[in-house]
Amino acid sequence: MFSLGLISFFVFFLLIISFLFWILYGLRTIINYRMIPKLSKVTLGDSSKSVPLVSLIVPTRNEAYRITNCIKSLKAQTYPNLEIIIVDDSTDNTVKVIKNIIGDDKRFKIIKEEKLSKGWVGKPHAMQQGSNIAKGDWLLFIDADTAHNPDIINRAIEHAIKNKLDLLSLLSNLVCKSFWEKIIQPIPTGLLIFISPLGKVNDPKSKIAFALGPFMLIKRSAFNKVGGYETIRGKIADDTEMAKLLKESGFKIGLAHAQDLMRLRMYECFSEIWEGWSKNIFLGLVQKRRISSKALQVLVVLIGLFVVFNMIVLPFLAMLISGIIFLITDSTSWYFVLLSSFVLWLISTLIQLVVHSCYYIGKARYSPIYFIGGIVTMGIFLNSAIKTLSGTGVTWKGRTYSDKKT
Repeated sequence: MFSLGLISFFVFFLLIISFLFWILYGLRTIINYRMIPKLSKVTLGDSSKSVPLVSLIVPTRNEAYRITNCIKSLKAQTYPNLEIIIVDDSTDNTVKVIKNIIGDDKRFKIIKEEKLSKGWVGKPHAMQQGSNIAKGDWLLFIDADTAHNPDIINRAIEHAIKNKLDLLSLLSNLVCKSFWEKIIQPIPTGLLIFISPLGKVNDPKSKIAFALGPFMLIKRSAFNKVGGYETIRGKIADDTEMAKLLKESGFKIGLAHAQDLMRLRMYECFSEIWEGWSKNIFLGLVQKRRISSKALQVLVVLIGLFVVFNMIVLPFLAMLISGIIFLITDSTSWYFVLLSSFVLWLISTLIQLVVHSCYYIGKARYSPIYFIGGIVTMGIFLNSAIKTLSGTGVTWKGRTYSDKKT
C-alpha cells in the first residue's frame, strides 16, 4: 500500500508536468497570436462593377431560435456585389424567420437542401449544394451562429486580394453568456489553439493548414480545382480539411484576426455544448491527424484525458486534497504540495486570463473556476471517443456520423 509521503511525491511530479505544460501553452499561443495578421482596415471601391461578385452561402438546420442576428448582420452588409444563398434543411420555422427579416432584399435566395447522400456529412453537403448554384468569383461560407460587422466582407475581400490568398479564414469573438458556456467553452477552444500552430498557417512554406468554419472565403477557381466539398464529403472538421486540401494542392491560405468584426456563439446550454463538442472533439481530431489505427486512437484518448486533467483539473484538485490532508496530518510534504499547487493554480489562471483575453475566448474572468469546465471537457472527450471507437457514431441535430463513413 502506498504511503502518503510517496503519494505526495507523485502528485508533486504531476504538478511539475502541469507547470511545464502551462509555460508551453502560454508561450506557444501568444507567439502564434502575434504572428497572425489583423484583417485589413481598408475596403475596396463602392461600385459593384469594380469588385468581384461574392456568393455567400449559409447552411441552416433548425436554427429558428438563433438565426436572427446572423441574417440581420448579412442584410446590413455594405459590400456592393453580393449574393446570399441559404441552404436550408429545417423541420422548424427557420425559413419563416429568415423571410421575415430579409423582406424584399433581392440579394437573398433560399433553397431547400437535397436529401443527404450516403457518405456525406450534413454541413459539407449543404455547402456544396449552395456552391453549385453560386455565380460568384469568391465563395464565402459562414455559420448560422455568427454575427458580422457591416464592412467585414469588404475588408475580407481586400485582404485576400492584397495578400494573393485563395482561402481566408477569420478568428472571431467567442461569445459565452450562460454559466456553462463561460466555464466550458474556453477549455476545448483554448486547447484547440494550443495544439494547432496557427501562426504558421499564413506561411506558404509550412505544411500547417487550419481554417474556421464560421468564416471561410475561398476563390472559386481554387475551390473547383480541388473538387469542392465532394473531396472531403465525410469529414466532420470540414473547415480544416478544406484548408489542408487547398494548401496541399499548392494554393495559398491565410488566417487573420477579426475579433472586433465578428461574433460567434456556438452553443447556448449544457446539452448543446455536450452534443456539439462530442460531435467533433475526437472524430474531428483523428480525421484531421489521419489516425486510422484503433490502437493509436485509444492512445490519443489516454493522452487527451491526461493533458486536460493535468493542465485544467489537477492544480485546483491537488490544492484542495493537499489542503485537507495537511490539516489532518500536519505533514510537511503535503504542505509543500499545497503551496506548489496553489502557485500553479495562480499561474494557470493568469496565463488563461492573458490568452483568452487576446483571442477573445469567452469571459476571461471565469478562469479561476475553469477546473469545472475541465472535468466536463474530459467527459465530453471520453463520450466522443467511445461513440467513435464503438462504431455507434456521434450525433448532431438528429443525424449520426461515424468514422466508417469517411
